[in-house]
Amino acid sequence: MAIKKMKERQAGFSLLEVMIALAVLGMVLAGVMKIFTTTGRYHTSQEMMVEVMENIRGVKQLMTDEIRSAGCNPKNKRRIGFEPDTSDDRFDTDANSIHFTRDIDNGDSDALYEPDGDAEDPNENIGYYRGSTSNPGTILNTGNGTSGTLYRVSFGTSGFNSQPVVDNVTDLRFRYFDANSNEIINPTTTVDLDKIRTVEVTITGQVQNTVRVSTQNRTWTQRFRIRVRNI
Repeated sequence: MAIKKMKERQAGFSLLEVMIALAVLGMVLAGVMKIFTTTGRYHTSQEMMVEVMENIRGVKQLMTDEIRSAGCNPKNKRRIGFEPDTSDDRFDTDANSIHFTRDIDNGDSDALYEPDGDAEDPNENIGYYRGSTSNPGTILNTGNGTSGTLYRVSFGTSGFNSQPVVDNVTDLRFRYFDANSNEIINPTTTVDLDKIRTVEVTITGQVQNTVRVSTQNRTWTQRFRIRVRNI
């Protein structure tokens, strides 16, 4: 009798018990994997958004420093300031792009700022626009949500050079205001351009891999105003 009871106690699990245990274990593992996947996506989206914010803040600093000194003209030998429309829309001063000059140095590459009466030296004739990443010669208009590159243009006596500043920019727009905070719409003439005292810039950046984040977390917009000090 004792031997029979011992054998019963030594018997293994039934097939049904094993199947139930495996089913429960599978559900637990599925839940754990979902938690890890969700957490991983959250951190990835946060990291990508932080990168977008840092890039745009860097652009803000660069544009603020340069646009603030637009029109710097201590020698007063020629007109220097915001530039009018040209045959190339990338180099206008309008809603899509900005183009300005300043006399801050004589180009002798020393550590001193020595204005010389012109805006033909390095970093004195500057523009910004948003263009196609694959073709810098193509401007993307305000409101066109296509992802592109924000370019900084440096003009010189031998031509111009478009330098990519930041990628994945879905919008770039400029607004211009006079001394009384009245908006100057489409400033095409030098008279209108010389009235500009404040520039409002809006930049919208997009995460690099949009399929890994929700629609609400794909873009970040920075809007800021720059007071022009020299006009």
